This record gives sequence, C-alpha cells and structure tokens, in this order.
Amino acid sequence: MNISKNAVPPQALRLITGPAKVTTYESTGGQVTQQFAQHNLGLIPSIGAGSIIHDNASGSGTVTRLILSNPTTPKDSVQIQATDIDQPFLDQLSADAASNAWPVTATNQRGESLSFADETFTHSITNIGIIFFTGAGLDGTKEIHRTLKPGGVAIVNCWESVTWQPAIFAVHAHFRSKHPFPAPTTNWKDGKQIRKVMIDAGFAEEKMKVETSEAWAKVGGGEDGFRAWVEKTWAYLAGIAGWFPDDERDWDEEVDMLAKVLRSYGEEQGVKVVGDEVWLRASQWVVVAEK
Repeated sequence: MNISKNAVPPQALRLITGPAKVTTYESTGGQVTQQFAQHNLGLIPSIGAGSIIHDNASGSGTVTRLILSNPTTPKDSVQIQATDIDQPFLDQLSADAASNAWPVTATNQRGESLSFADETFTHSITNIGIIFFTGAGLDGTKEIHRTLKPGGVAIVNCWESVTWQPAIFAVHAHFRSKHPFPAPTTNWKDGKQIRKVMIDAGFAEEKMKVETSEAWAKVGGGEDGFRAWVEKTWAYLAGIAGWFPDDERDWDEEVDMLAKVLRSYGEEQGVKVVGDEVWLRASQWVVVAEK
C-alpha cells in the first residue's frame, strides 16, 4: 500500500515503519484478510503433492501460512513462491520460512511484471491485492493468467465493504476539510470490476465462481485495547489521503474522534459489542477461476 511520506507525524511513523508496519497491519485489517483467505482456500480442493503455488501480493504470507498449517498439505512436495513489493512484510516471511524450513521463496516483485515463466503455477492466490494493480486491476490479472498452468486455479478477492472506511472519511473531513479525500478511481464494491478484469485477462466466465463473504475484526482489551486498535488503523490508513502538518498536533483528537464515530455505529453499520470485545465487520467479493 502506498502511503504518503510527506510530513508523516511521529505517532504514525512508530507504527508504520519497518517491522512495526507488519504488526500494525496484521492486528487491524489483517485480522479480516486472514479470515477471507481461510474462507477462500476452502472453496478449492485440498492442495496436493507437486503443487506449485503463487502467493501473490503476499504481505507477510497470510495465504502461505494457512496452506502450510493445513494438515492435509504435503509440505515435502509443494513449492510456494511469495511475491510482494513491501519489503518489511517479505522480510518477516523470509525469516519465518528460514527458521521453519518452509518450502517458500519470497521475492520483491510487482504483480504487473512477474519474472516467472508462462504456465508456472498450479495455484495463484491474490488476497486483497488485485485492487492495487495498475490498469484498474487488469495488468496484474493478466500476469495471473499468464503464469498459471492450464487447468490451474486462481483465487482473487477485493473489498466489498469495510466498516471503518466511512469513519476514516468522517475524521478526515473534520480535521482536513481543505483537502478532500481522493475519490477512488475504480469501483470494486459491487463485484462487477473483479468479474470484468478476470474475463478481460482471459479467464472463461463459465469456469468462474463468484461469491461474497464477511469477516469480523475482534478487538479485545476494553477501552484501552480498542483505542490502540483505532490508533493503528488511523496510522495505517489516514496517510492514503496524504499526511498534513497539523496531524502531529491533532493526533490524539483524530484518534479519539475515530473511536467515537466507530462506537456510535450499531450492528447494521457493522459494529457490535460481544462481551468485552468490539467486533467490526468487513466483507469481500471472491472469484475462483480455472484456466
């Protein structure tokens, strides 16, 4: 994810720099993207011996870890190539792969220009990555199709809804009213775009399955735990619109407002309280396609 480096407040820097960036992501939005990946892997047959898997836009290896933690995966006879452009995430995956002797190679590659030969992979799995590819997703999707073997399976997904997104917009509008939040260039929410790019990349519509599913970020620790989650979320996402000189001064007020807005939401808006946890809903569109 490209986040503005201009005037980044120190409160954000400590949460989105180096290894801390990985922890910040995985404890916030990463909670739901992991659930998406778990759901999506359940839509395909078990991964068999001899499989060559591409964990595309891998982050720190959410998909890789789920595959290798499955007791049915023949770990001694599969290969996983993990690619991403965010080095701290790859560093974490590489370290874990080395210490656990996983059959994983992690390399820094753009999804739109992969180094792999045509028809390399039996599986290509892109977990919440297609939305970041150039060409409104098509450039990277063409590479998924190119590098997949005939009969191979691709899984791609995108956000349908994210409970904390409108709350981020509300805080931005309040504190940064002179700088409108940039409008998205592509609409992924209705599922039409993800279908379109898969077909335009070469996948046959009759060999595609499309569905939605939801997941929940579950935040424990009472008020302190919730505020810590909110601060990490603001640090990770607020910079998409750019950072501004007053953000350092207004940081605590921005975080407090984001917490207040989210606390004001009911279950229809995607927030519920379960015991001492706050649950926040997100949902995805997922496409499973055979080449």
